[in-house]
Order: sequence, then C-alpha cells, then structure tokens
Amino acid sequence: MRTLCINLKTPQESSCAEAFLHLSPRVQYRYPHYVFVEMESTAYLFGGEEGLLTKALEIAVKFSNDPSVAISDTPAAAQVFARWRPLFICPVGKEHEGFRGLGLDALKDLEGLHPWPQKRPVEHMISFFHTLGVHGLEGVHGFRLNSLRERWGDFGVLLWNRLHSQDAQVISPLIPRDPLVGYGYFDDPIGAVSLLMARFKTNFNVLFARLEGLSRYAAKLELTLHCEYSDRRYNIVIEPITPTRDQALFEDLLEKKLAQLKLENPIREYEISVLDVAEKIQQLDFFEPRDNSEDRWRRLISFARQSNCEMGFLQQEASHFPEQSFRLVTDWPEDFKPQDLVERNEQALQVKSVYAKGLASSPRPSLLLEKPQALNASEVQSLKFVSSLPSERIESSWWQVSVQDLKNRDYYFALSHQGQLLWVFRDRINSQVYLHGYFD
Repeated sequence: MRTLCINLKTPQESSCAEAFLHLSPRVQYRYPHYVFVEMESTAYLFGGEEGLLTKALEIAVKFSNDPSVAISDTPAAAQVFARWRPLFICPVGKEHEGFRGLGLDALKDLEGLHPWPQKRPVEHMISFFHTLGVHGLEGVHGFRLNSLRERWGDFGVLLWNRLHSQDAQVISPLIPRDPLVGYGYFDDPIGAVSLLMARFKTNFNVLFARLEGLSRYAAKLELTLHCEYSDRRYNIVIEPITPTRDQALFEDLLEKKLAQLKLENPIREYEISVLDVAEKIQQLDFFEPRDNSEDRWRRLISFARQSNCEMGFLQQEASHFPEQSFRLVTDWPEDFKPQDLVERNEQALQVKSVYAKGLASSPRPSLLLEKPQALNASEVQSLKFVSSLPSERIESSWWQVSVQDLKNRDYYFALSHQGQLLWVFRDRINSQVYLHGYFD
C-alpha cells in the first residue's frame, strides 16, 4: 500500500481532509495536522506518484504556509519522511534504505495513523540507544525482534513492526460529514475592507479547496459580521447567477458588497457558510477551452445582480403580440451556441462565426419598442410604405375587440425620410398608425 503523508505543520480541523479527496477516496486526518492518502490505485490519474505529490502540495498550501509531503509504503514511514525528508518518494519495498542518515529523533515521528500513546517511552528508548553507541535510525533497524521485545515488551514489538513495514494501518474511505462553514475572531477589531478581505482569504481558501475535493459547487455564500460596540450584525449574501467554484468571483462580489457598508463600528468576529450543490458535469471537446464566453457572461450577470441591475438575453415567448413575445432571462440561450460556418475554396478554408442562428432570418425588427408609439398625420405622410399590402396581420376574437387594446393590427414595412427601415402597424379599429420597431 503506497501512502502519501501531508504534514500541514499547523493545527487544522478534521474537515481539511476533504480537500484531498481529489487525490483518492481513501483519506484520513490525524490530529493535529496530518493527512494520509492511500494513492496506489489513483496515482496514474496524475501521471504517476510525482505528479500526485505535486498536486497534493498545491492543495496543502491553501491550509499552511510551509507544508511538507512524502510518499512511502506505510503511513508511519511516510510521516517520518514528510518531517525529515520533504518531497521524498521512497522506492517500493525500500523503506529501510530511506532511513539511512536519519537521526534517532525521527523515532518520535514513526507513528502513521496511530500516534505513540506517550512520548516519554520513545525518549527513554532514544537515550538507551545513544548509550549503546547507536545514533541513527538504520542502526535501530538492525536490532532483532526478540531483543526489543525483551527490553520494552509490546512497545518494542510495535517499534520493530513499524521499522520493518509490518505495522498494518488501513486508510478507510472518507465519508464527509462536516458543514462548509468558517469562523474568525479578531483580537483587535477591524473596520477596513482591505484588512477584512485579507482575513477572509484564509477561510475562502479552505472552503473552496474542500468544495473541489467534494466535487461540489457553491450556490450561495452567507457572511455574518458581528460588531464590537453593539449587538448589530451585518448579514451579507453572495449568490452568483449559477453555482460555481470560481473563488475569485465570490471574493470580488463580497468586496463590492463590503465597500457599500459603513464600518464605523468595527468587526469583532464573523461567520461564513456555503450552500453547496452537486457539480454540473459537462463533456468537453478535446480542444474546447474551459473559460468560454458563457462563463464570462455569467460572471458579468452576477456582478450586475449585486448592484440590482437587470441584464440578460431576450428569450422568445409564445405570445400573440410582438411586445409580449420576449422575456428577459439570465441563462445562456441555445440560439447563442456558436456554430461556425466553414467555407471551402479549393485548398483554402474560411471560418465565419455565427453568434445567433435566428437573427439573420428574423422577420421582425431587432429593436422593438416596449409600447407602440402613435404617429400623427404629418409623420405618417412622411413615411414611404414598401407595399400596399400588410406583411403581417394580428387579430383578436370578436368578443375581445376594444379601441384601447390595439388587438387588431396590420403590419407594414416603411421607410422614413432619413431612409431608415421601420416596422409600423395600422390599427384596424380606428385606423391609427403606430411605430413599433426599427430594423438595425
């Protein structure tokens, strides 16, 4: 069993192990700052053990400024190498060779998933070996099992087993149970947005690293700020247009919201919680970039929503009247899926981008007035109608006929005196002419 040990060096919550589920389903946390990963069956996914070790280090730096990692056959030896030989990958079946050159203090780290019950017996053992003239780990490795058992009993047997890769320590699959929450307390209250964001950065790194390990997306982030001199609280909700793991987006949206607050009463503590949803699975073409126009558009809409601005796409609706045949949506329309037109001319290729497949053939104007504008007699006389017959007729049922409803219309194409193509209709009840749109 090949094992990766991550020594984060600073005390961590047990939930930090979830971030390493990206490497393997068999992950185990050990107090106060160790994470062990069984990686024998998943190393090939990262191009081998060296690639997996590099990926583990990338995740670990989100929790600690100076983590160390190592790979060996057993968790106990992996912990020793992570402490005394960072980035070391021990060859299979050669842990005893990796012990060469290590001092006896390394015995304190020969633990793995199960730490020494007490450190004092290990210290006494180190002192005893020094009196025998043994000053390295490889010297202890040469002692026979019976000798260690006679001197230290079960403790000596456990030491011998760990030195000879005989201590069976099984890493079970990790079942996540901890909520995605973060907490912080300031000894000195903070009232500056830049300082608050710097403190939030640590929580964001941890939460989004866990999201990636769990293969989850963040649908909403809630932040509660507790003020120092009163019971006042600021409740901030960040909800992008679509669930995502874009940490930079959440940080940017939060900074914009904080900039709108007047933090005259400084912040003493805060709580962060993330509402997560299942990761959307998208099959990508081999050459398709992951950062596409749709992702950038959703990011832009998310910023607009935080400022109470409406923006999006006009989605066609099944309505009898043109002004009711569209509604504003924020989802990326199917009509906007890029379908490039490829033209071949002898040995040359020309690619023409098509951004909206229905726009070129649309019989209606690209600019439609929300409310038809009535034209006076002089304005109607200045128009040059393209044809005497209507291009489209809209009629309502006879029992719905009303002068004010404009439900009976004959549409025409007309040119203004400036040469602009207009879309107008004549109300068949009162013969009033209305301007309804412009052709771009």
